[in-house]
Amino acid sequence: DVSKNTALTDLWCNSNQLTSLDVSKNTALTDLWCNSNQLTSLDVSKNTALTYLSCDSNPGDEKNIFSLTIWNDYENTPFISGYWDYDGKRVVVRILNEELSKDVTADFDPDFAKVLEEKGYIPDASHIIWGDLKNIKTLTYLSVSGTEDDYKAGKGLTSLKGIEYFESLTRLECYYNQLTSLDISKNTALTRLECYSNQLTSLDVSKNTALTFLHCDNNQLTNLDVSKNTSLTFLSCGSNQLTSLDISRNTALTHLYCGSTQLTSLDVSKNTALTELYCVSNQLTSLDVSQNTVLTRLSCHSNQLTSLDMSKNTSLTFLSCGSNQLTSLDISRNTALTHLYCSSNQLTSLDVSKNTALTFLQCDNNQLTSLDVSQNTALGYLSCYNNPGDGESLFPVTAWFDNNTIPGNTEELGNKSWYYDGKTITIDFRKAE
Repeated sequence: DVSKNTALTDLWCNSNQLTSLDVSKNTALTDLWCNSNQLTSLDVSKNTALTYLSCDSNPGDEKNIFSLTIWNDYENTPFISGYWDYDGKRVVVRILNEELSKDVTADFDPDFAKVLEEKGYIPDASHIIWGDLKNIKTLTYLSVSGTEDDYKAGKGLTSLKGIEYFESLTRLECYYNQLTSLDISKNTALTRLECYSNQLTSLDVSKNTALTFLHCDNNQLTNLDVSKNTSLTFLSCGSNQLTSLDISRNTALTHLYCGSTQLTSLDVSKNTALTELYCVSNQLTSLDVSQNTVLTRLSCHSNQLTSLDMSKNTSLTFLSCGSNQLTSLDISRNTALTHLYCSSNQLTSLDVSKNTALTFLQCDNNQLTSLDVSQNTALGYLSCYNNPGDGESLFPVTAWFDNNTIPGNTEELGNKSWYYDGKTITIDFRKAE
């Protein structure tokens, strides 16, 4: 009982067994420590001089709600935490005064609200008041993603109505849901958004100018405007229905993944910072990467490319350009290459003599009559089946070994045979002179 101690400025009564605490007479209090007791609620509406309050680690009521009645607005409440764990349960603080008791339940999607309650961000999904928003207004990271199995079964959140209250959010994860729309126009602090694997038909990120990371794969987007997102370094928008993609203003991009859309053209001439480009399974007839001189990984297979100039990409370590219509491929300047996939083209020859760092080579399903890998002594995998070879029975491969001395520490460099034009063709390793 401190009702007579009206001169008190500091009160430390933490780590006891108090079930109630009346500080209504202690109007001079500036510091109050009452954490780790048995309190279900606390009223500090008379303590207008309070600058520090610690009341965590109390049990709250039967719904695990700790009601805190204040005199000011919740943004200026001298309060440490919006929730805590007590006896294995999440206790959520509900901040109260006349203004903060306003009901805002209708501003939230019911299922979204239930997830927020489960995560301890709001105390009661069925009754949300203005005072409950303190926790979410200051939250910087939110994950409400589902599981891949639930997504495939058609389960998950269909709306994030109420997300506009998360005004401090910098990272939002909501993938593997069933969202058909997503309004993040109020979340202007966002730097990272992961909303892949939903049912989105549109996505407006024009207000999210701080975005550096956007992953919106596997939706139903027909258009994506990222012209205002000039800070983007990572963009993944594959498996959508995009017919065009303008990234001319995204000059900071280092990683671009736009595979399995419906792109007929792709201009990356302004994206000189790109280190990785993945544009597979589109309808590209040409691809100019001459300005992307720091590119280390390029995947452009399953398009309609008839030529590919890699002469400026001397930092490239990974190239996948299979399933195109290439008749030639000059990689003499790509001396850092470790992985080359160029199968299912129309190559009649392939010179890899300058690519001494190669560890993986896949050049099957072409028109090769022979292959020389004698300079590629780091090679651990070679796939060259379904090439015509000499047209009779052999596919000559000049190597640093022969058929009798195939290195045993390689993943796959053994004898292989295949049928080509009605004949059996067998790899014949011939040791270089």
